[in-house]
Amino acid sequence: MSELSKDPEKNYEIFLADAINTGLVWALVTSDDEDAEFAMCESEEDPNRAVLVVFSSQTFASQTCTEDWNVYHPRAIELDDFIDNWLPGMQKDGLLVGVNWTVELIGEEVEPLDLSLDLLETD
Repeated sequence: MSELSKDPEKNYEIFLADAINTGLVWALVTSDDEDAEFAMCESEEDPNRAVLVVFSSQTFASQTCTEDWNVYHPRAIELDDFIDNWLPGMQKDGLLVGVNWTVELIGEEVEPLDLSLDLLETD
């Protein structure tokens, strides 16, 4: 597993490689219950859309659980489930995906189906 950099595009590439290698992605949740809330925020690129943030490792996810996000902890999602169910659902709901954001919450915001295609092409 690589370290995150200050370059969001590089962190996106790290996400693709790590997710394929491990078969997992990581989201941030408030609890382990079925009704847990996922970490989301307003898009920097489109203030009318929300961003659900995902990471390629538990370590990267844990690093952002500070300050306002200290109520969250990482939860693993199987990559196949993420591609087959999560990303189409997020596209339908009009959400964006924040990929491997840094501790400063800086990173790529992508359309869910674009991420799906990139993951499938990386595989």
